[in-house]
Amino acid sequence: MRKIGLFFVLSVLIQLQSLAQDRKVDVLEVLYNQKNYRSIVRKTTKMIDKKGYEDNELVHLFQAVALAKLSQDKQYTRSKPNSLKESVEAFHTYYELDKQLKFQQESSCLLEDLRLIYQSVPSLSVETEAYSYLEKQETKDPVVQRKRVVVVKNKPGKAVEYPDDFKASAVDTVCEEIYLEEVDKMINYAKKFIGVPYVFGGTGDGGFDCSGYTQFVLRKYGTELPRNARSQKEFSKPIKIKEVQKGDLLFFSRNRSKHNITHVGIVISEPGEDIVMIHASSSQGIMITNVTTNTYWSPKLVAAGRPQKK
Repeated sequence: MRKIGLFFVLSVLIQLQSLAQDRKVDVLEVLYNQKNYRSIVRKTTKMIDKKGYEDNELVHLFQAVALAKLSQDKQYTRSKPNSLKESVEAFHTYYELDKQLKFQQESSCLLEDLRLIYQSVPSLSVETEAYSYLEKQETKDPVVQRKRVVVVKNKPGKAVEYPDDFKASAVDTVCEEIYLEEVDKMINYAKKFIGVPYVFGGTGDGGFDCSGYTQFVLRKYGTELPRNARSQKEFSKPIKIKEVQKGDLLFFSRNRSKHNITHVGIVISEPGEDIVMIHASSSQGIMITNVTTNTYWSPKLVAAGRPQKK
């Protein structure tokens, strides 16, 4: 009888340990959404050193992405110069573990974030099989999606509360739907061309130059920009650089002159975050760059503008 009781206690403890492990992994997701990458690195390092987490593929993936994010932070890399190398090592461990599980995380937005960071570092050396797998990850819709109240004609839906003056007939269903704003759709479309080569004078037939790319992408969503970067600046409504939003244009100059614009890119970051753009780079083609932390582009950023639909 005592053996049965002891077995029961041990079973409960094992179950509680398993639940605790799940909760700890959930905490990593919360920290990632809060962009608290340093805490993720500290926690995952401790978790991997403890029995039960060294074989948890998600813990290694969170560590890889957090280290990759921190590798773009100059202040962090001053004391941790090997953060990107450590990220690659963590990704290799994740890859081997997840391969054994038949790639359960293929649709993870963490893989998408990691892919974009690794692609932005041309000198990065990642084991071929693992990197090929990462490159195959498709661009996902933004994690943050918005909801709106809509009227669906004679179709079932999830009823929600709405104001008395909301216009709907007795036969209509008022429900919520998840949607993407036009600017998010545009950014997703722009990302489809990542890796397309830079071609001087290119407007889409085999490649792009910087202004040819912005013109091509915005035309798809109803805005007809002039052909060159300088004219695109004059066409756009001037805004303060610190107030840029997704879909705005950034203008650069080699000599810091607002009258000698030599490059243009599209903002894809949220307000309050580091300014990140997607653009046609002469060295790497269509790519994503963190302008705030980039020592080449940041000093050359001279203006920002909001394209106006005619």
